[in-house]
Amino acid sequence: MAGELEEARAALEAAIGRRDARAAEALRVRYASLEQQWRDQTRRQFEQLRGTAGASPPPATLSASIYPFSSLEQSSSDSGIGLCLSGGGARAAAASMGALRGLRCLGLLDEISVLSTVSGGGWAGVPFTYLPADISDDEFLGAVVRDPRDLTWSHHAGDDPARALDVLSERALGSLCTRIGLVEFLDKAAELADWYYDSPHVLWCRAVGALILEPFGLGDVALGASPASYFSGTEQWLNTTILADGRNPALTAADFHLVRKPGRPLLVTNSTLFWPPGVHPRRPAPGSPALELYPFEAASTQAGAPFAFRGGLGGGWIDPFAFGGQGPAAPPLNDRVVLATPPGRFSLSDIAGTSSSAFVGPLIDRFGEEHPWLQEIDPVYPYWPVATAGEPVARACYFGDGGNLENTGIMALLRRGISRIVAFVNAEAPLAWDPGAQQVVVDGQLPPLFGLQPKEAGRPYVAYPTPPLPVAPASAPFRHDQVFEPHAFFELIDRLWAAHRAGGSALCRQRGLAVRDNPRFGIQGVGPVDVLWVYNAPVAAFRDRLGDIVRLGMDADPLLYGRFPNYDTILQLHLTPRQVNLLAHLSCWNVINEQSIGGLPPNAEVFRTMFR
Repeated sequence: MAGELEEARAALEAAIGRRDARAAEALRVRYASLEQQWRDQTRRQFEQLRGTAGASPPPATLSASIYPFSSLEQSSSDSGIGLCLSGGGARAAAASMGALRGLRCLGLLDEISVLSTVSGGGWAGVPFTYLPADISDDEFLGAVVRDPRDLTWSHHAGDDPARALDVLSERALGSLCTRIGLVEFLDKAAELADWYYDSPHVLWCRAVGALILEPFGLGDVALGASPASYFSGTEQWLNTTILADGRNPALTAADFHLVRKPGRPLLVTNSTLFWPPGVHPRRPAPGSPALELYPFEAASTQAGAPFAFRGGLGGGWIDPFAFGGQGPAAPPLNDRVVLATPPGRFSLSDIAGTSSSAFVGPLIDRFGEEHPWLQEIDPVYPYWPVATAGEPVARACYFGDGGNLENTGIMALLRRGISRIVAFVNAEAPLAWDPGAQQVVVDGQLPPLFGLQPKEAGRPYVAYPTPPLPVAPASAPFRHDQVFEPHAFFELIDRLWAAHRAGGSALCRQRGLAVRDNPRFGIQGVGPVDVLWVYNAPVAAFRDRLGDIVRLGMDADPLLYGRFPNYDTILQLHLTPRQVNLLAHLSCWNVINEQSIGGLPPNAEVFRTMFR
């Protein structure tokens, strides 16, 4: 077939070369037909190869650990530092590359004990945590450029490519932002739809795996259209917890993506579980009960809804490789259960995709009429609560973006008793002043943490009313988010605004924040915490230091750079290398800048002090 196709191509080119239009048209039709046959044949062969290579019959059962919520309370410690990478699509991923780069530059990255991510922050956190050994952190995070004046708009022979804004390695974290977009996600999901014709609810996650994770060697090489690899912690964790004592003899390390780099923190990706089961989050059937939103975690070593809610929902975690099937038929013994092997392997694409599935909505809005199958791609998994382990019936639940419920990722750290937290708030909304209310305007993800509703223009911030009193639909999902006192919010936004007005980075360290109990998020009895907030906003001192050519290039293309660094979450889901690099360099500079601005301590000093 390949030889026949090559002959047809050569004949077509020859006909075009001699300007024989009639022959060229006939040969074009023949070439197109042969090319389609070759594509179909190659695809069938490739699917057969992927579906059989290395495949072995799955074991009938798995032996897994469960982790009741009470065990977290007993093991929690305020030692170490927690890091939050908030949601925000490609903007969050690009900013996270710079944040991680800056922390590494200061020698602080290895001191992070827990990394909590949401949505686009997870697009950065998952490959960072599971980065293969053959990709260095230098390649993945990129080089530090301490002085913005050294950045160049274009690369020229003999120049340092690390300084050129138009150069972005395919192995750099930020390169994922150049591979995605609504059209790109649609095309990839449509390409995968033939594989998953009977399970469209996995298409979003598999598209995320293909576009975001696969270029880093972390994608879904499939066995019979199901991901080939589970994920877990380090190899030591795997051997002592999952494979020890012959518990799962049919599994080996080759069945898992593992944390290969030393010093990586515990990864926690945050998603939303919709309850009750079977109610579509976008198209509920008439008479369906109102959906309630609950936090769902997928960590390197655990997956589940942590806190026990009404009706037996939640109660803890299970080993991730055992998630997604029926519950155990017998009660746990010493916090271990035996259960039927789930039909599909719960993979890195599942956790990165579920946490970022807010983008399914815009896909449906933009393309749903032409592609009605998009209506069915919200993630769905069988779920059984750890609180009722021993009852084998799992129920199909919809899962959604972590930002549906809380977008900073701070809850997972508070739940673990972490007392020092660095929170990168990769916001779409820049800091602004509302003259009508005489208050600072911040992104809507922050006020609910302090018991306040997202701000309406011209009106002051208002507290959430006591349930069941109603609130505006846009504010309703976050009414259960309060963990800090309201007065601390006004201190925070005033200090962020003061730093911003001075021309510096919007940083604010709040010491000794009192933490309120929050049953829905499983936060109980947590002592005071220190939080270093890093808010994504324009920084005059950084921009003023950029070279004239760089600033002219940005000013000449307001469509791309007019919102910098607060790129639009949806409209700017696809970023160019220059957009990525500018945001990453700013985010890094927000960490490493050694100069005082406006009389405030240098950024680097603020970070070093936080880690002492």
